Amino acid sequence: MKRKQILLIINPISGIHHSDNVEKVIYNTLDKNCFDIHIAYTQYPHHGNVLAQEAVEAGMNIVAAVGGDGTINEVASQLVGTSTALAVIPHGSGNGLAYHLHIPINVKKSLKIINDGIIQPIDTCVVNGKYFFSIAGVGFDAKVAFDFNQDVKRGFQNYLKYILKNYFEYQSQEYILRIDGEEQIRDAFFITFANSSQWGYNVKIAPHASIQDGLLDVCICHRPNFIKLLNIDLPFLLSNHFDKSTLVKYVKCRELTISTRNGSPMFLHIDGDAAGEVEKAQLQIKPQSLLTVIPKII
Repeated sequence: MKRKQILLIINPISGIHHSDNVEKVIYNTLDKNCFDIHIAYTQYPHHGNVLAQEAVEAGMNIVAAVGGDGTINEVASQLVGTSTALAVIPHGSGNGLAYHLHIPINVKKSLKIINDGIIQPIDTCVVNGKYFFSIAGVGFDAKVAFDFNQDVKRGFQNYLKYILKNYFEYQSQEYILRIDGEEQIRDAFFITFANSSQWGYNVKIAPHASIQDGLLDVCICHRPNFIKLLNIDLPFLLSNHFDKSTLVKYVKCRELTISTRNGSPMFLHIDGDAAGEVEKAQLQIKPQSLLTVIPKII
């Protein structure tokens, strides 16, 4: 049997402090009878894009992103529409796509999924010409992402700090949404565009979202009252039942254009990474456009 070519792109600053150990786990876990193993490290921002594009041109069968959601986004963006499959080795902060796909947050266990050799296509999304694979959004959560990305400190505690800060400081806005050609105006604290269910940290902002249904789940959320947030809405969110909250309305669509009613710019995040401020966000789902290595059940 001809061995498949696999490249593992490792982000050395995504919590991977002992690169030699990671390489050892890779070589000890991947089936050498099935794979010729190649390893590359990102050396600067967006280097993952370059390495993944080169891998496609070289005819790699699988490219594995070893890092966080940002690394996965860089790598996966170059694999959309190609015959090269994405594998996810989560080693970052949120790990939203990995949680949705039921990929273990453990290098060795996630590598074993590659050995199983199950590959299926998943949906991808485009916002303002940039791909995302799990979650994008405007409003409060995008402002949190913007503040978090400005800070050199990582981790959930620091993320929580900006969640609390912006809860008290950030104001709701009126948005104009054109959903599959139908226009509506909504007041919202934030609006999340969900390809997968996950915000990250195994918190499901869109618990019924599917990554294989050809639809984008749009989550329109009002600003919560603080007491009600603590007693009702936060427990719903943390127990993966946020759809039961009276704060939120969900809409499924294939295309969406959104802007603020007063024309002010919006904070935008893409797969958890801040994308700055934009005047308009145009989104489109691309069904079944990315081959992905998955567990036996997703």
